Amino acid sequence: MLGLVDCLERAAVFSKLTHDDRQEIAEIAVRRTYEEGEYLCWQGEPWAKVAFVQSGILAWAMLSPEGRRQVIARVGPCDVIWGHTFLDGQPMPASIEANQTATLYEWNREDIEPIISRNVDAVWEVSRLLVGYMRNARELIFGFAFQAVAGRLARLLLDQYQLVEGQPIPRELTLEEMADMVGTNREFVSRILHQFSDEGIIEISRLEFVLTDRKRLQQLAGQEQG
Repeated sequence: MLGLVDCLERAAVFSKLTHDDRQEIAEIAVRRTYEEGEYLCWQGEPWAKVAFVQSGILAWAMLSPEGRRQVIARVGPCDVIWGHTFLDGQPMPASIEANQTATLYEWNREDIEPIISRNVDAVWEVSRLLVGYMRNARELIFGFAFQAVAGRLARLLLDQYQLVEGQPIPRELTLEEMADMVGTNREFVSRILHQFSDEGIIEISRLEFVLTDRKRLQQLAGQEQG
């Protein structure tokens, strides 16, 4: 368990605890592996847990009443997932799905809450994280209200990929994943990517992107520095 203790020392909230408290938390952790497509929890159901991601990628996704799926965030190695139910006792506002095989350490609320509560700084850190979630949600809502799909896709390319003009970058996301993250379908994403290509903004192949006009992509994303 020493490896987990060392990882927790660098993780949000856990870093505020004493070494002995982190050791205690590590000893009661339950290690679980989720296969691609498997869910940690479901929107609308309670999930009073905390999870530390050791490996893999997971996505927070919301489903509208009409059945439209929207990915609102992705988490990966060394990230910590705090279930909303853990904090307010209410059902989860979104589902959490493994995008690839993921290994996590999990704790139930009744086991970990007494340890977290011993340290005021750790409790404040939880509050800080919640404010961060709210700010991210605000940005997402703002983007959907005021940006066209092409602008959201441009922002996704800039945020997700370290694009350098003229340098090939592997395509890490599938069309389906990109569509989920910008709130549309894979066919529309494909159409916009080819539009970007036709306009000389990017070059695309099955495996790579090449950025050819960063300024234009930033304009579309609303990120141009005037």
